[in-house]
Amino acid sequence: MRYFRVGLLYFQETFSKELDYKFSQMEPISDKEGKPVQILVEHVPIHEYGMDLPYEYDLVVDRASHYYKLGISMFMMMAHSGTKVVNNPFAFHYFIDRKDVGYHIAHKLGVKVPPTYVLPPCKTPYFRDEDFSHHRFFDWDKIIADVGFPCFLKPANGRGARGVVQCRNKMELLEAYNDSGKEIMVLQSKVDCPYDWQLRCLCVGKRIEVCKYIFRDYDQSEYIEEVDFLDEKTLQKVLDATKIINRSMGYEMNSAEFFIDKDGEPWAIDFNNPIPDGRQEALGSLWYERYQDLFVNLIVDCAREKPSQEPFIPDVNSYAEIARMKISPEKRFAKALKLANKYYEA
Repeated sequence: MRYFRVGLLYFQETFSKELDYKFSQMEPISDKEGKPVQILVEHVPIHEYGMDLPYEYDLVVDRASHYYKLGISMFMMMAHSGTKVVNNPFAFHYFIDRKDVGYHIAHKLGVKVPPTYVLPPCKTPYFRDEDFSHHRFFDWDKIIADVGFPCFLKPANGRGARGVVQCRNKMELLEAYNDSGKEIMVLQSKVDCPYDWQLRCLCVGKRIEVCKYIFRDYDQSEYIEEVDFLDEKTLQKVLDATKIINRSMGYEMNSAEFFIDKDGEPWAIDFNNPIPDGRQEALGSLWYERYQDLFVNLIVDCAREKPSQEPFIPDVNSYAEIARMKISPEKRFAKALKLANKYYEA
């Protein structure tokens, strides 16, 4: 019998504890050749390690290294040695704190992103006045004309809606920027959406669950337990855009948020979320179970296929080549989707 070893990094997260338990109760499965495979799952042990870090796992699911920084270097070493890591740490840590770069990549590949500007930090305590001899004053009038009101000012490395401010006029915008401190900020148009809900796509491996979602401040957001609420055409647009986003940044685990405008067009507003919330109180019973199923399917699929050694760095160059093409956004989108579907339809 072949054994397929899986390491989980999660600490006290109930979601991953339950996932671990499910596999402890699972009988051997059959691989694609009909041979038995036993899936063995454990929490990645925390210990010292030398430069000959052993190649212990066939697959690692990382749900905690953004908090536990030792995991970052550990998983980079494992990825270098051929372990499949979800997410590949070289994708994850390129982009997790760089939502501004994510907006650029998606936009250049034809994904609809609301008009967006990146603003330098307002406060720069480590610089002197003479260091800014090349600084240009912002053209606020042009920025406002492009973005319009209402708009959102938010940190480029923000997560969990931290520091997001809605601005309804120029005075509120200038005050919000003046209070933003030392962070790089992103200013983005608000999508004119006729609904009181938006979309959040839970993505694991080759599967994407599209959820109806209502954002509220102070951790009061809500996943609505409703399926098949989008028409087929809109759903396909959302799935296509999500596929391009995930593959262009190397994500196999992510959540992507969209607003739908009055014409039925999806606009991507937040999609650098490589460790989506797994709390049942946040997801609700329906989406909690479906999210669990996504991980079960990912691990079982990998065990059946016995994946070849993963590339050390995700294939971001192929998407960059498409983004540079002097063709319409629609044609770039079509080319990027064709490339992404090589993964999703495999």
